[in-house]
Amino acid sequence: MCKICLCFIKSDWTSGNEKIDEFIQEMQLANVSKHGTFFEWIPYIRFNDIKQIGKDDSTTLLYSAIWMDGPLEYKHDTRKPWKRVPNEKVVLKWLCNSQSIVNEFLNEAKLHIDRYNMMNDIPKIYGITQNPDTNDYIMVFQDDYCKYCGKVYTYKNCTFCTPCQINKLKQNFTSWTSGNEKIDELIQEMQLKIDPYHNTMIIVEWIPYNQFIEIKELNKNSSGTLYSAIWMDGPLKYDTSKIMWERVPNKEVILKYQSQNIINKFLNEIKSYTFHNYYNDGIYGISQDPVIKDYIIVSYIDNYCKTCGEIYIGRRRWCMLCQVNILKENFAKWTSGNEKIDNFIQKMQLKISKFDDTIVEWIPYDQLNYIKEIGKGGFATVYSAIWMDGPLRYDYNKKEYKREPNKEVVLKCLNNSQNITDEFLSEVKNYFINNDKHILQIYGISQNPNTKDYIMILQYAKNGNFDNYINDIINWFWFERLITLKNIIEGLKKIHENKMVHRDFHTGNILLASFNNSTYALSGNCKSDIYISDMGLCGEVSNIDQTKIYGVMPFVAPEVLKGKPYTQAADIYSFGMIMYFVATTKQPFANCAHDNILVLKICNGIRPEINEKEAPNCYIDLMKRCWDSNPDNRPNAIEVSELIELFCKSCNASEDMIEDEKIGKQFEEAEEYRKANLLSIKNSKLTTQNSQACYTSRLLNPFTEDLSKYDDINNNSVEIFDFTKISIEDESKDK
Repeated sequence: MCKICLCFIKSDWTSGNEKIDEFIQEMQLANVSKHGTFFEWIPYIRFNDIKQIGKDDSTTLLYSAIWMDGPLEYKHDTRKPWKRVPNEKVVLKWLCNSQSIVNEFLNEAKLHIDRYNMMNDIPKIYGITQNPDTNDYIMVFQDDYCKYCGKVYTYKNCTFCTPCQINKLKQNFTSWTSGNEKIDELIQEMQLKIDPYHNTMIIVEWIPYNQFIEIKELNKNSSGTLYSAIWMDGPLKYDTSKIMWERVPNKEVILKYQSQNIINKFLNEIKSYTFHNYYNDGIYGISQDPVIKDYIIVSYIDNYCKTCGEIYIGRRRWCMLCQVNILKENFAKWTSGNEKIDNFIQKMQLKISKFDDTIVEWIPYDQLNYIKEIGKGGFATVYSAIWMDGPLRYDYNKKEYKREPNKEVVLKCLNNSQNITDEFLSEVKNYFINNDKHILQIYGISQNPNTKDYIMILQYAKNGNFDNYINDIINWFWFERLITLKNIIEGLKKIHENKMVHRDFHTGNILLASFNNSTYALSGNCKSDIYISDMGLCGEVSNIDQTKIYGVMPFVAPEVLKGKPYTQAADIYSFGMIMYFVATTKQPFANCAHDNILVLKICNGIRPEINEKEAPNCYIDLMKRCWDSNPDNRPNAIEVSELIELFCKSCNASEDMIEDEKIGKQFEEAEEYRKANLLSIKNSKLTTQNSQACYTSRLLNPFTEDLSKYDDINNNSVEIFDFTKISIEDESKDK
């Protein structure tokens, strides 16, 4: 405790009871810094306007009062942090005959203080006082008690007493009727379920039809007719500051008409609104047209699109029907000049189902500025550029799409793509179908007017690929590594959930973009969003071409090298190699040639070696399961995701409760080893990569042709050695 706090613990007071004095002093020393309130002995003469408000039981009385001096509150941002809040309204909890049962009184006070410090869900206790006439001891509380019944508020943050509110509603049942017993019972039932955290403090009511003015038809369909209207009195809304219900007059609402002949269906629909829905708010009540006798659901205007009258999808108030119609109307305003591409883009646009779905477009080439080559792969050249108009983004406040101008993008130009192919369109579709925060977004298609090559316009990840990014990091904490792996496996899981396989999964196809310029507190490393890219080889599980093998050799599963179908288990093998890269910050098989010899060794079970101190045993076990030679033994993406989530929760030292202490200890030991060997880790990155190691996707068939001759030979007859230990000098001698 600091000197400023100690000065408030004075010895110039006494309750007149040694036990109570000791208790207050103990509480002051233990709790002076908690929740910014000072616990003290309060002379009874410092209270005025004392009024009884209720009873807790037969021996406990409750009074409201004004504490003239008020409690001592701690303010962190002032020169004099401890200040009194004068004329504070408080509640006095009066235990009858407590002068003779001091121990019981103090035990109750201690239990209350402990509960408040732990849960903060009951009124704060300021101190103890004593009535000089009866000598009864009294606990002094924050005013979080209902003034009608004297009970603690059900929800103290909004001064709401559920029992009192329910009693008032019950008393009001006789003052209204719909004329239909079933509807009356349903409204009463819904009112008695009132809960400030589930229905935004709105009471469902029977609303007389003559309360509505300016009624206008919006939409008519099989489920009913929709009108907008003004409700003159408006709904009842609870005012937490006044602790009372007030009307919100002239409220715009939606009237949804239903037939009077299908009352059960109508009631079932009403019941679906009983509780507040996070995405679409509930209803104000029920009414009835006096002429045609149709019953009406009176709903929030924000639930429905004012253009078409359809209910909005999700909490962003997005209308899919209107947006699809707008896109259809725009079809005539653009063309790629190629009917096949036009039809494809139109089809992709009409598949949108959420407000944040990317709208794939035809993007004229003259919209692209500052084009610069940034990379070259086996099948395409990649450029950065500025898209002047930029992509469409939904503004949910204005309920419309707006352009995000001068957007930095990536142009992926496929070699010799003058003639549009199904493969090209399939890759575009793969980006779109996996619309996920861990899959690189595709904005559209363009065409170079000079070369006639078609171009994919993709999201720009300014931190580059995973391999290059890690080269610049030395102090990479294990928790940060796990967060990165978690994001990667989430993206792969999304691909697999769509019954697809990536087929070219390696570190070069994992891209990073810094996250709002934020950094990790311990290392100072940038937090990054992770994106899986290069969906060109991605395809449906049931439609995989087995004749051509593409990829980065160390990341390709042995069964694929042998000509077997590429499965989701093969992607998991690749993920195992990514786990190796994350643990060691080195590429697998970087110090040997990527040739037919490496293919043979991979098929015979050779895997990269790892220092067991460099990574936790649980991590190494999962990595080895992922790259198991038998694809049936590999875990699926869901299991891998769950295990990495467990690692994250067990490794995060900032959490009060780690998920698994044994796993947490393993990561703690690996972290200590990493910190003690930063220099050797840095030097290991400087190791020269073999000149014949290739980490760019390419056709691998030339290196797999000789595998068939070993099919009938026992693996034991083939000499297997760990060629990852061959030095560069040894290789140069062979040459």
